[in-house]
Amino acid sequence: MIVVVSKNKAPCHSRANGNPQQSKVVWIPAFAGMTSETFMVLKEPNVCSFLLLLFVFITAPAIAQFSPGELSRAHQKLEGTDNCTQCHEVGQTISGSKCLACHSEIKKQFDGKRGFHFSESGKQCVDCHKDHLGRDAKTMLFDEQSFLHTKTGFALSGKHGKIKCEQCHATKNIKDEDVKKKLAEFPHKTFLGLIQSCASCHEDMHKGIFKDECSTCHTTSDWKPASKFNHATVAFNLEGEHGKVECSKCHSSISSKKNLVDFMPKSFTDCTPCHATPHGERFTGKDCKSCHTSKGWRTAMKKTFDHELTAFKLAGLHVTVKCEKCHQPNKKKAKSLRLTHERCTDCHSDKHNGEFLARYKNDCKVCHNENGFKPSSFTLVQHNESKFKLEGAHTATVCSSCHLKKETKQLTFHFENQKCESCHNDPHRGEFKNVMVDVGCAKCHSTERWKSVSFDHSTTKFRLEGKHERTICSDCHKQLGQANPTKEFGKLKADCESCHQDIHQKQFASGETTNCATCHKPDGWKILVFNHETQSSFSLKGAHMKVECRSCHRVEESNGIKFVRFKPMASQCESCHQRKN
Repeated sequence: MIVVVSKNKAPCHSRANGNPQQSKVVWIPAFAGMTSETFMVLKEPNVCSFLLLLFVFITAPAIAQFSPGELSRAHQKLEGTDNCTQCHEVGQTISGSKCLACHSEIKKQFDGKRGFHFSESGKQCVDCHKDHLGRDAKTMLFDEQSFLHTKTGFALSGKHGKIKCEQCHATKNIKDEDVKKKLAEFPHKTFLGLIQSCASCHEDMHKGIFKDECSTCHTTSDWKPASKFNHATVAFNLEGEHGKVECSKCHSSISSKKNLVDFMPKSFTDCTPCHATPHGERFTGKDCKSCHTSKGWRTAMKKTFDHELTAFKLAGLHVTVKCEKCHQPNKKKAKSLRLTHERCTDCHSDKHNGEFLARYKNDCKVCHNENGFKPSSFTLVQHNESKFKLEGAHTATVCSSCHLKKETKQLTFHFENQKCESCHNDPHRGEFKNVMVDVGCAKCHSTERWKSVSFDHSTTKFRLEGKHERTICSDCHKQLGQANPTKEFGKLKADCESCHQDIHQKQFASGETTNCATCHKPDGWKILVFNHETQSSFSLKGAHMKVECRSCHRVEESNGIKFVRFKPMASQCESCHQRKN
């Protein structure tokens, strides 16, 4: 039955054997124009409920619509008492079955046993979606920050976990026609309508060549390289040196600017589609595999030819050099096989342009060997026999840092002088040029470490005392600007305000500067040398000697900055003490 109950009055009940039946009381907001609170009770019909029901329908025009509040803008077409049963079941709570009758896009998830709503099927729609809160109220209780995406059946792994929601949940990526239709009727933000295939968000770089899912070769961490791809599963298995070749060497479209990346195999019945023959026409028609294998080009040569039997035994990197590097096929056969090899320069160009011709007669073995041109075998002992001994950090410096001209990219080993500035830029930009005449940078620095400074600050106008002795140099000598690495030294002012902020707001300033040493010591800011008797106009006597400073010197604020007031201050008693009547 339907029972309308006014405030402070008991509801009507149907009686059985003289006892009122228990009824469920449901709160209904007061009708328009009524001052009493109203309730509804749903139970079996009786005379009392009939009269009350009749009262409701008779007075309905006067008490306006039977609704707890305005519907949201999406549901406003359902406004009015005639439409209540389109969402509400009579005498029951909202089960959600009528919701799914309209929201077919959600029903698809239930039917397909997939998606977020299916994972939350144990809940009622009204647990998360609220209405009757007004036209522009949010009807969805949803927090993007705390949302567990795994409930959708699509875990955000790899780079998916770093992108913003709207990058995937964009209108252009929606594939569900029901969702598109809903958006056309009522444009709004939605997270529905996406499908979980890669192509729904990402362009197919292979243009349909591969029918497999992208995850067969790629991961969500990085598109390149395709770490899950196994070349052994295709017709051309990578063996030997082929396994070390960059993909783009064979699949040239990888490095091209074209969108299509072509991985379709070339003909590989022989080596010629990828490799050019170094033999010219001498072995035309002969398969490369008859002499060579994918383990290495020189492997076959070692089987048939022993270079140890010649006057030039192969050692070091010479063993790995391709035959044609020395035995050039464009020369006559005799000259191609019998080469002059008395000096390295018979095959190699002189990288030093004759710089060591006079001293070493261009004998490369003094500094190099067959194991590699770099690093040089020139020892530290040999270097220390030169005019410039390697000490400290110089012993660990790469040779090219000093012996390679950045402008010409040419190696040089003879210098006009051995001063620091011949290799190093002057970070002080000539500020200490006068004091560097004799010993140069060694006046303050050593070769052990640039920041290990032995400078005596007492030779300047500012002697380091107290906490200044323990302060890092860069705290005072700061970089002049973002684009200027130079630090200020000689022109740095010696007054306190050059480094420290005046927290007294110029109360003790004399002209443009404040002499902090009048009250403070460099041993500590709170170690005061201030004498109230000699440095102020107010003598502390009697009980004033026991009063804390802040009792008189209080915090004030000016232009948003708080500071303690020390001067000027009124010296009359009533400025601090209230007059007693």
